Amino acid sequence: MKNLILILLTFSFFQITLANEKYLIFFKDKGEWNQLYFKKSQIEQKLLNEFAQKAIERRKKVLGDEIFTYGDYPIYEPYVNELRNIGIEIIHRLNWFNAVSCLLDSNQVNIVKFLPFVDKIEKVKVFKLKNREYTHNFSEQLNKLSNNYGPSYQQLQLSEIPVVHSKGITGENVIIGLLDSGFRWKTHEAIQNSQVIAEYDFVYKDSITANEPDDNPAQDIHGTMIMGIIAGKMDGKLYGSSYNSKFILAKTEDIKSETRVEEDNYAAALEWMERLGVDVTSSSLGYNEFDNPDENYTYKDMDGKTTIVARAVDSAFVRGVVTVTAAGNEYQKPWKYIISPADAKYVLAIGAVNSNGVIAPFSSRGPTSDGRIKPDVCAQGVSVYTVQPGSFSSYTYASGTSASTPIVAGIAALLISHYPLINQYQVRDAIRNTAHQFDKPDTVYGWGIASAKKAIEYPVIIRAFNDVLLYKSFISNERIDSVRLIILSDYSNQVVFNDLMQTDDGIKFSSSLFYSSLNADDVYKFYFSYYINGSIHREPSDNSLFYSLQLSSQKVFPPRKSLNQVSNFLLYQNYPNPFARETKFKFVLPEQDWVTIEIYDILGRKIKTLLKDVGLSRGTHNWLTWDGTDDTGNLVADGIYFYRFSSFQFNQSKKLILLRR
Repeated sequence: MKNLILILLTFSFFQITLANEKYLIFFKDKGEWNQLYFKKSQIEQKLLNEFAQKAIERRKKVLGDEIFTYGDYPIYEPYVNELRNIGIEIIHRLNWFNAVSCLLDSNQVNIVKFLPFVDKIEKVKVFKLKNREYTHNFSEQLNKLSNNYGPSYQQLQLSEIPVVHSKGITGENVIIGLLDSGFRWKTHEAIQNSQVIAEYDFVYKDSITANEPDDNPAQDIHGTMIMGIIAGKMDGKLYGSSYNSKFILAKTEDIKSETRVEEDNYAAALEWMERLGVDVTSSSLGYNEFDNPDENYTYKDMDGKTTIVARAVDSAFVRGVVTVTAAGNEYQKPWKYIISPADAKYVLAIGAVNSNGVIAPFSSRGPTSDGRIKPDVCAQGVSVYTVQPGSFSSYTYASGTSASTPIVAGIAALLISHYPLINQYQVRDAIRNTAHQFDKPDTVYGWGIASAKKAIEYPVIIRAFNDVLLYKSFISNERIDSVRLIILSDYSNQVVFNDLMQTDDGIKFSSSLFYSSLNADDVYKFYFSYYINGSIHREPSDNSLFYSLQLSSQKVFPPRKSLNQVSNFLLYQNYPNPFARETKFKFVLPEQDWVTIEIYDILGRKIKTLLKDVGLSRGTHNWLTWDGTDDTGNLVADGIYFYRFSSFQFNQSKKLILLRR
């Protein structure tokens, strides 16, 4: 290896050196072949010491005892040393991607791409910052509302947040991470007392996220305004959606001279926040164009797996973090669609509506290029009241999906504060399944306008202390008595009754499902009955509607009349079959559904997940492919396999044959 480097260095001596540009260098491995270096137990013990206890506890909710994955393991240090030996300075280490970012001149590019341990190199893309908002100062509007929320009441009330705050659910013990342009939070009355536990500038590599002498004067304006929408607290003027949470702040953009943000800053910030124990991340950023137009993304790239930023937010999500991002403000522009990372598979992409709940004309539309419904939900994003950066006690208004995003991120934090053991999938499902058009999502509003009240009232299954509990909360001004859970068995027509116990806070009711003789993989219909002032009530109120639950996945499905009422579902045979390199799948959904497609071998072992609980629109879907690899990316052996389609309404399997020779 040293001889190779020497030859390349000699060769590069005669080249003309060009200006340095930032690149991502991806490595082939993490040194697992070196048994003296790669000792899993030692590596994981080191990670345990480096991760915040909050991060470890959050991961355990979804990963169990195996809280670390290959992506968490550090980059192989000898590879980094080899780069340093040829004069390359490392900027960011991206463990999730097994990559580093660094500045390279043309000679170094020629050297690096031939190094035997380098998988590939990619130029770090420099994104154009979007025109995400407009602002205007208020005047007499300040005193129009007499309650303590001041002018911020309307934006919160549209998502039914004040009534949740009134029950003492204000985001306590939850960590929210904000990724933006900077934060001048110490000098405004409404956010100066925010519980900021960490902040870092990924542009200048220091711990100051407010403007410094070399910054553009407007550098920290946007981030400060966004922080006000979620963290603000000034009685009679402004309350944020989750004002009692703790906050981690990451400055990832540089707007000096050129308006830009670099994708490695974004990915590095997410890794940093995740290690510190963040529960929810909120980014009012979105990208599809670059300073170099030749590098622009196309709509086809909005598939959730092409951009670094989309892959980064999904990497955070699978580790237990609820990720929330702006859908974009592109609808009145030629692009029209969502922009990355709103295309990511698991992220909550947020659209914007006005105070009357009508979609904002600028709010980006879906779907993703691979057919998934986006945006996920909406909140008020027109004339959202917030702090005026650069002042101590002035306020202003902001518009854009930038402004609606922190409202929904706050709702996620309220849910976690209320249910500390809830996982990220359940948070996402509760927010989507209780939005105002959850039963007919589209590519304009998604599942609809988010409601904090309804999301918290949505039933949730939680595993705790070797038990499985179903929780139901009631946000009501009246006393709820004698809550009963009624579970209907489709197989024996048996009806299971459980009286729910009221918790100390007077809001939550719980019932153990551990001894209820339910099959863990089956889906059961259920409803609640309860008394208010001696009068009996039912939820859902329509006697023909039922919730549904599945214990094995801890999933609760929204009310529907019947699990099998819809016909005309079609799952076609894969084509080609047999196949050697790639095969395609085609299916027809008669209405929107949540779809999982998995590949199993002949022994019934799952080897590949192609889709996992993905919301798809009605119609024909023929874009899904399998390349004959397992979940770790390794090629599987020739033979007979089965693909299993499962959704809220349908289950079907078919046989396929892999034959490379």
